[in-house]
Amino acid sequence: MTLLLLDGGMGTALLASGLPVEASPERWLLERPEAIAAVHAAHARAGAEVVLTCTFNLAAPRLRASGVTSAVEALAARAVALARSAAPSARVAGALGPTGLAGQAPPAELRERYGEAFRALAAAGVDLLWAESLCDLAEARAALAAAHATGLPAVVTFTFRDGPPGLRTASGEAGEECLRAVASAGAAAVGVNCALPESAQAHAALVARCAGALGVPIVAKPSAGLPGAVIPPGAFADRAVELRGAGASWLGGCCGATAEHLAAVALRLRGR
Repeated sequence: MTLLLLDGGMGTALLASGLPVEASPERWLLERPEAIAAVHAAHARAGAEVVLTCTFNLAAPRLRASGVTSAVEALAARAVALARSAAPSARVAGALGPTGLAGQAPPAELRERYGEAFRALAAAGVDLLWAESLCDLAEARAALAAAHATGLPAVVTFTFRDGPPGLRTASGEAGEECLRAVASAGAAAVGVNCALPESAQAHAALVARCAGALGVPIVAKPSAGLPGAVIPPGAFADRAVELRGAGASWLGGCCGATAEHLAAVALRLRGR
């Protein structure tokens, strides 16, 4: 499928700019919007054709627990405006992470939490919706249903644990089962984000099993590593080439992946 380059890690970039470890990145939408815009702009200059809004926690109780009290609609509007102005040539994806309530809250509550945030992002003018870092299939289904209710295309990516027999969710669901389920439910693209470098082999194997079998693009947004153990841009680009060869067509980076990592990927995959 056609290659599409995605952005890199927002949260780790903001931490490198001084965001307190205990703070929600959404806090800087109001306090330091220029820092968020700078990350979007750097990723776009490096070749990203899609940028994800700084709204990872918008559907989660931890947003309020961290002291962010602004209305969801106001936060979504600010996040989308920053992405649009900083990366005018890129498509903007309204991104949400897990709620932290998987296995505790009923599906209806999960759908409503995602629904409120996705409706706000849709109203703010995103091109597509994006549920990322999910680690529970029931929550992924709820997020996808909420996204579909807006009428916008939606992408779903999971973060898996690596261990025999392969990548699985925290609740034990197999990676291939999860990707197949959300693809069958109408996701515009499916895949994995935040897979650590030590999971590279298992990640590529999962992509190879799913590519061409699910009928939708496969997303690969691996992590470049945790703080203090980030792999260099060249090694990250090698990993992107491997994932592209396995069948992933939407490629970018997650935690630790900087503009320099994205530029190395663009050079290897696009020749620029």
